[in-house]
Amino acid sequence: MKKLYYLYILLASSLSLISQAQSQEVAMALPSPKGVYIRLNTDYISGTTLGKSKYIIKRKKITESTSKIVGQMQLARDYNDFIRMVGRKSLKDFEKMKKFYGASETMAFLYSSPSYKSVAAFSELKIEFLQAFGFAFLDSTAQKNELYDYEVAEVLDNKQEKRISTLNVFNNPKNFALKQYSPQINKIIGTDSSVIFEWKITSPAYVDNSAASVKLGEQIEQAFLAKSNQSTQRIDESAYANVKKIYLENESLLSIYPTDDFTTRYSVYFRKNGSKQWQFLEKNVANSNSTGSYILTARVLGKRDDLVETIVIPEDFVYNTGDTSKITRGVIAHNGSVELIYGVKSTDSTNAIILQWKKLADKPYYAGIEIAKSAGNEEPKVIQILPITASKFVDTDVFPAGQMFKYFVRPIFIPFQELKQEIPATTTMTCGKFSKPTPPFNLSVKADGSNAKLKWEVADEKAGHSYFVYRGTSPKNMIPIRSAVKEKTYLDTTSYLTGRTTYYYAIMAVNVTQDTSDLSPYVMYTPTKPESVQSPSNIGFEVINEKAHLSWNDVRLNDDYIGGYVLQRKKKGDTSFKNIHNLILSTSNFVDESFELGDSYLYRVASVTIKGDTSYFSPEVTVQTPKLKKQIEGISGIGLSNLSESIKVSWPSVEIGTVKGYKVYRKLPTEVNFKLIGSVASGNFEFQDKNVKSDIVYVYTVTKIDESNTESTVQERKSIYREKVRK
Repeated sequence: MKKLYYLYILLASSLSLISQAQSQEVAMALPSPKGVYIRLNTDYISGTTLGKSKYIIKRKKITESTSKIVGQMQLARDYNDFIRMVGRKSLKDFEKMKKFYGASETMAFLYSSPSYKSVAAFSELKIEFLQAFGFAFLDSTAQKNELYDYEVAEVLDNKQEKRISTLNVFNNPKNFALKQYSPQINKIIGTDSSVIFEWKITSPAYVDNSAASVKLGEQIEQAFLAKSNQSTQRIDESAYANVKKIYLENESLLSIYPTDDFTTRYSVYFRKNGSKQWQFLEKNVANSNSTGSYILTARVLGKRDDLVETIVIPEDFVYNTGDTSKITRGVIAHNGSVELIYGVKSTDSTNAIILQWKKLADKPYYAGIEIAKSAGNEEPKVIQILPITASKFVDTDVFPAGQMFKYFVRPIFIPFQELKQEIPATTTMTCGKFSKPTPPFNLSVKADGSNAKLKWEVADEKAGHSYFVYRGTSPKNMIPIRSAVKEKTYLDTTSYLTGRTTYYYAIMAVNVTQDTSDLSPYVMYTPTKPESVQSPSNIGFEVINEKAHLSWNDVRLNDDYIGGYVLQRKKKGDTSFKNIHNLILSTSNFVDESFELGDSYLYRVASVTIKGDTSYFSPEVTVQTPKLKKQIEGISGIGLSNLSESIKVSWPSVEIGTVKGYKVYRKLPTEVNFKLIGSVASGNFEFQDKNVKSDIVYVYTVTKIDESNTESTVQERKSIYREKVRK
């Protein structure tokens, strides 16, 4: 029970922040994509010196009874060892900061027993420095999703070991807290040779999971109690598997790391001018600004007008990563280098005012062209955003006649970048030309019961009066069916319209002077009325290879409104017919593979229109055949196992009836048919397949042969992955 209680405390404590749960420990264990990092806590080593102590790391799974040494923590042995641990670039940064010139000065410093505080800035930002200084260890052999006990022991002057910390960890390298570190673009600043991106970092909010933690702790304790081995004080493998299952099902709650704004780093990647390949730019931490917000900045060098895209990936102290940020776009440009719209020309046109300006160059920093408008003493209002390729705008909202309008035109730039045309180009104009009505637009038609309901839109023309509704069987053959329609809707209740014909509608506008517009763009409509179609008159059938082959006369040849067929079946004794296929049949035949010999079936078929309507069913036809002789029962309980030079295939050593021998078949998962690979006489119940290769999945089956040389059916298939043979 002591062991169970210990494990319960171990796993239940994982439910709170590791930084809190291990605050009283000398060390902490941190799963990562590289393995499990064991590090001494900052509070413990803050008053120590480098090279003073050496530490031994031992490990065991919680199902094991003894621990084994997996590594040690000690100061880098020499300069090359230092490079191997931290990398050449990081070492150069360290030497630059410390103003060391070469290996001798660097190693002289390390071997002078400097205080940990003098190197803490590097250690707490890059764990490899903590390793090089002798205060961390990477267990790269730890397997994923396994529970481990670690011991950290200090080696004393008399060579004795003093245990200073016991750690428990589930090696599941996922830091769900990182998902809440969300970089949001805050500002983009362009210069002549670079663009600077600034993201605001949103830190995760505290969530109280104590209630869920208690519940999970109880589940874990019950899982251990159910399968514990009290005599050996070891954990049963099935209990261990249950605990791992609980952990994986609740990993977002359990896998919590000591993550904060100081140790969270951000990898910035960039690409230029539409390239698909991302390039690593830098890895950095966010800095606090005067308002207390954390800001991440990155600068990308390039040429003027280069389009730069960036993404940011959060990363914790041991290389677990969060979600990739959204793509942010910026341009190497500033207000002094971009082209603006300097002038705009306005023209009075029929029922409209036309604005024109010099087309903008094809530059990546433009996002569109803004058109604003005011009348009298009104404040300007944005009336349209045009694409950057536009050099013209037609304003048809020019009523009442004689009103003077002022227009404001300027480019708008990509979001967040500090680019703006402060003073837009302006022009003033009034519309004095009017003509016949403009055609209605956005005409739509939909079914309203058995009728067609039309709806359309029109320009806001003060002289508008009414509308004509046109209908026909083609766009070139339409006639008016109704005039003087006041509303912008119309319900066509004509009763003789048929669902076999597609009709075309268009609308014509009329003004108060009886001038008419052109027809609107037409719309097409087919009535939803059901149309009767012919059903097949008979069903022919033939039983081949235990399957029912059915066919019927193809009535589609005489009616192209028929899209296919539906075939139904009723077994003798059933009360109703059921479809025996999922999709509409496109041919006038069908093979019923679920047909069973010896049973009596009724079949019937109906036509289905291209709209999905079903005709009446054909006369029913009965299909009945005698049953086949009983087949030999196959073999089940097949076992497969990997041997050093083969895969062993075995089956139950019980022979019922007269068995002459057995046949062994094999195939790959991607193959359809089995291939015979060997046979054995009766009394043998295993076979070794030596013709196998590593890293391949094989599928096996076994049949038996009776004295009349009749082979049984395939009853069971088993697969196995052929593992590599360790030498």
